[in-house]
Amino acid sequence: MDWKDRPSQREIDQKIKAAIRALSLNKRRFAPSLEKLVGEFMELDIGDASDVWDLIAELLTEIQIENYAGSHPPMRAYETNIANSELYAFVWNSKKLGKKMYLKFVIKESYFYYVSLHKSKIRVRGEKHEMSKV
Repeated sequence: MDWKDRPSQREIDQKIKAAIRALSLNKRRFAPSLEKLVGEFMELDIGDASDVWDLIAELLTEIQIENYAGSHPPMRAYETNIANSELYAFVWNSKKLGKKMYLKFVIKESYFYYVSLHKSKIRVRGEKHEMSKV
C-alpha cells in the first residue's frame, strides 16, 4: 500500500476499537491546553472534565469507518505529550447529541488522548470532506 493511501479502512477500524478499549480500561489523557478544553467543554455543556470520558465512549459507538475525516496519511500531532503521533479525526451525525460532531484523538502506547471534541465545522458531501465556514 502506498503511504499516501493510509490509513486503510482496516487501520481506521482498529483505531476506533483501540479508542473504545482504552477508554474502557480508563487509559485516557488530555492532550490540548486547558484553555481549549474549557472552551470545548463549555460549548458541550460539560461541567466536570471527568464526564467527557463516558460521553466520548458513547460517541465512539456511533462512529463508522466512513466517518473518517482526517488526512491521508494522517497528520501528526504537535502537542508535547503526543508529539509526532498520528491524529485520527471523525465527523458524523451524532444521535446522542443531535448534531454533526467532530472528534479528534490519538492512540499512543494504548492510551486514548483527547485532542478535540466539538460541533463540526466540516460539511460532508458524499464521501468527500470539505471545510465550511458555516
